[in-house]
Amino acid sequence: MNKLMYVLSGLLLCAATMFAQSPYLPATEAQKKEIIDKIKQASGGMKTMRCDFTQVKELSFMDEKVVSEGKMFYKQTDKIRWEYTKPYIYVFATDGKNVYTSSGSNTNKIPVKSSKLFSEISHILVGGVSGNGLIDSPDFATQFGVGKEDYLVTLTPLKKEVKDLFSAIQLYVRKADHRIRAVDLVEKSGDKTSIQLKNLQINAVLDDEVFSR
Repeated sequence: MNKLMYVLSGLLLCAATMFAQSPYLPATEAQKKEIIDKIKQASGGMKTMRCDFTQVKELSFMDEKVVSEGKMFYKQTDKIRWEYTKPYIYVFATDGKNVYTSSGSNTNKIPVKSSKLFSEISHILVGGVSGNGLIDSPDFATQFGVGKEDYLVTLTPLKKEVKDLFSAIQLYVRKADHRIRAVDLVEKSGDKTSIQLKNLQINAVLDDEVFSR
């Protein structure tokens, strides 16, 4: 669980640094509706996605940033796999029914319904790359910002299970295709992590086995 929390909290800074100098103006009600509709439309047309990612984590008690790399796989609507390859090998995957975690030769399988924590984690990870079920969820207070090339969607958790983990989740959405390209997770402690998605392949063939091992 400690490693899982490190991975989850480590999901996602590159974007924060990149956009620190780019102001976001508050979206109007009409813009909010348009942003939600466009993200849903893009998410609906994205049956699968695979990509590489770079993760950077800033810890309050460390001067150096922790950088990790890996691959991500997504399949509509609730299947996702985060596969870390550097500096260590670790996998978090879910097929919608079970969560699979593995490190080295050790693999664990946990029914999603048996744990509220794993259920929320799975929901956040899927929504963090697709927007599906997250951008208009009643479980979050949502603010929308409009930048030059991106929209910034800031989600403030309302449910205790998520509030205990994060104070905010920030989605960076490209205006060009309304796809999420980076996500920031801000922890209650003030630690902040980000992941930036790159080399996206949309609607490539993905076997279901990818999400169950």
